[in-house]
Amino acid sequence: MVTTILSLLLTLQNSIVSINDLIKDSHAYDQKPIVIEAEVILEVLERDDYAWINVNDGSNAIGVYLPIEMTQDLKFFGDHSHIGDIVLIEGVFYRNCDEHGGEIDIHATKLTIVKQGYKVEQEVSVWKFAIAFISFSLSLIVLLIYRNKRKDHKIEE
Repeated sequence: MVTTILSLLLTLQNSIVSINDLIKDSHAYDQKPIVIEAEVILEVLERDDYAWINVNDGSNAIGVYLPIEMTQDLKFFGDHSHIGDIVLIEGVFYRNCDEHGGEIDIHATKLTIVKQGYKVEQEVSVWKFAIAFISFSLSLIVLLIYRNKRKDHKIEE
């Protein structure tokens, strides 16, 4: 049983295509079944019984069109303060999708969450804060000097 699961995972791992390869070799993959593993980014865009999600595998990003039910278990979406859910998407790649105005996309037939996303704690480093404060202070000083020089110049006229 364990051997069967491991061999299935190895087979699946070998068939995963990078998004960059899909785009680079779009003629070869056009309208063919593909498998990608990527992070879900931004948000779910609902369109009646279907939805769009954007995914990024580190090499590139692409839009995925799928039945809205497939998005129900997605919890985290990648942005500046979150790492999105990592998903395995099986579907058909379209280089020039007639249904979606000629856009490049994937029509998903299966979505599996491989790893749950999480919130990223953002720390503001002290040195960045200090540089911002010094820059702001210097800008304010230059502005005040400039305004005083203009006033002095107007008084002389």
